[in-house]
Amino acid sequence: MSHIRKLDPIVVDQIAAGEVVERPASVVKELVENAIDAGATSIEVILLEGGIRRIEVRDNGIGIDREELLLAVTSHATSKLSAPSDLEAIASLGFRGEALASIASVSRLEVISRTAESNAGASLKVDFGRVGEVRDAAAAKGTRFIIDDLFAELPARRKFLKRASTEAGHCTAWVERLALVHEGVAFRIENDGRSVFEVRADDDLTARCAAVFGANIADRMLAIDKPNDVLSCTARIGPPETARRDARRVHLFLNGRWVRDARLLRAVREGVREFVPIGYYPTLFLQLHVSPERVDVNVHPQKTEVRFRDERIVFGTVVNTLRQCLSASDWATRAVGGIGSTVAETPSFGGASAYPVGGSGGGGELAGGASVGGGSSSRDFPAPSWQRADDLRGAAAAGQLDDFVARQAADGSLPLQSDPDAAAGDFLSIANTFLFRPVPGGVEIIDQHALHERVNLEELRKEIREGQVVMQPLLVPSLVDLSRTELELLLGLKDTFLRLGVDVDAFGETTLAIRGVPARLQRLHPEKLVMDLLEIATDNRAASPEKIQEEMLFSMSCRGAVMAGDHVDRAALEGLLKRGANLPQDRTCAHGRPVRIMLTLEDLERAFFRR
Repeated sequence: MSHIRKLDPIVVDQIAAGEVVERPASVVKELVENAIDAGATSIEVILLEGGIRRIEVRDNGIGIDREELLLAVTSHATSKLSAPSDLEAIASLGFRGEALASIASVSRLEVISRTAESNAGASLKVDFGRVGEVRDAAAAKGTRFIIDDLFAELPARRKFLKRASTEAGHCTAWVERLALVHEGVAFRIENDGRSVFEVRADDDLTARCAAVFGANIADRMLAIDKPNDVLSCTARIGPPETARRDARRVHLFLNGRWVRDARLLRAVREGVREFVPIGYYPTLFLQLHVSPERVDVNVHPQKTEVRFRDERIVFGTVVNTLRQCLSASDWATRAVGGIGSTVAETPSFGGASAYPVGGSGGGGELAGGASVGGGSSSRDFPAPSWQRADDLRGAAAAGQLDDFVARQAADGSLPLQSDPDAAAGDFLSIANTFLFRPVPGGVEIIDQHALHERVNLEELRKEIREGQVVMQPLLVPSLVDLSRTELELLLGLKDTFLRLGVDVDAFGETTLAIRGVPARLQRLHPEKLVMDLLEIATDNRAASPEKIQEEMLFSMSCRGAVMAGDHVDRAALEGLLKRGANLPQDRTCAHGRPVRIMLTLEDLERAFFRR
């Protein structure tokens, strides 16, 4: 067995570098952050073969004194900390003094720098941890780093690198992230002689979002600015249709630092859950400003995770800010008008016949007096109204149609067009699930279950705010067998349930009795409700009563809604549409699925290869 011996300092640095330098993008991140800390207003990154062969970072920051060059590439040497107390309020992006030493130990590094006070620059080369001499060099004010042959002497590390194009993409992603949040700084990245990203120093946040997300998305992003003494929040969020299943378009920043914190991501998903489908992430830029004393950034080798001293305040602010701003935005409803705002008090579905439903048996009632599953004939479908292009031109001239429809009418490219007035009231039910209606500029499709779920949710919320949730006592209580632990858990939330119109009580040692449910949710099955309540209570043991109440609202609204495939007669449909008029949010259901979508005339023409 070998004797214990102290490792060579170069080997120590190479081992430590594994936590800091994972790939070329790690080098780019550390050097660009150092340039920002140095006060640079212009930063340029030049790559060869995605950074595998060479990485060059130039900045016009304050530079490094000749006498400090050797110290700069030494482990745990930094200008940003001087005492243990400084760790309690870190305001800079870098602070540990590990980055340059780690990079120098796994590459051939050359640093050339000049301060404003110096007449000449100085350079230093480090060859895989072997430090050379400081020499005179011609240099502009600022610092220039050249990193060649990353991991060339560490084949075990180098073999894990991906293709040059992949590594270049990771490097670009880091420059984009830092460019988003650091206004007043120009960024440029070049790979193999081709410029791949650039922003000017005077570009504002909108211009930077356009450079990162694309101009089309940036123009439609919702601006959120919430200043506060404890926590300031600035955000730009893309339209719901730009959401993705991965979080690559979610950029979270804390005091200028890009972070990937799982708890913050959960707060984002909670804040947008009624606008983005479950499992999707929005296109989002979110910048939080917190006093450095209230956050600990020294918890992750790459400094991408943080700990908050007031965690509930931070996460609550993120959730509430996103939820409130989105609820008040134009995205909450469709531009074609409210779902039921054009439904007249008298039947407007093409005569006295019932709207497309099947079956002949009697059915229960939806809240509001409409029935489900009532007898009706499917042969009396209302015929859609149409008008010729010359009539459409008059409507367009009167400003009743959008620009697209007006353009189509003006050049006569569409000989037939939906009548805007008739379209507002005419619906066609498909498979007892989807409601089609012609609208100006295309056709709108409504999901009857999603609409009913959204109506239930908004009406219950209103009743809770007004303290008027009406409970329907059950003549015969519904009994559900549970374990003792489950029973105690639900009984502990009895007061929360009561506020929602749900009355539960113990019926023996292991049985729960449901004695009342919300009156407006007549389709609610008490047994299924109990299972939902149990799941919510189990998954949110440490949550506040308000959080549990909100989760219950989502579940109850869904359980109490008409389902896809249910037969709905004209009266029930009209009642639901009237209840859906002027909702504060009618774009998505409680789970983020669409309530209504629109196919424009352009979409239809493309489908039939007319475009």
